[in-house]
Amino acid sequence: MFETLHINKRARQRGITKKMIDLTLEYGKLKGDKIRLGTRRIKELLRTKTELKSELLKLMDKGGLVVVFSGATLITAYAWR
Repeated sequence: MFETLHINKRARQRGITKKMIDLTLEYGKLKGDKIRLGTRRIKELLRTKTELKSELLKLMDKGGLVVVFSGATLITAYAWR
């Protein structure tokens, strides 16, 4: 997917890493133009994906993550809280 300058800028401001965005895209739930990786799903992943523990715990601290997209373009990302 193509990333806009906006998502890169906002992600840096909000302490969101590329890995966090990738995890959200891979394991999150699609709802309209957003993909959400919530705390319940993160807890499930922590039990099964031990190699991702560090990044998943960071996502848990943020309360989950939402990535907004349009077509194949990532628009922005923000913590779910």
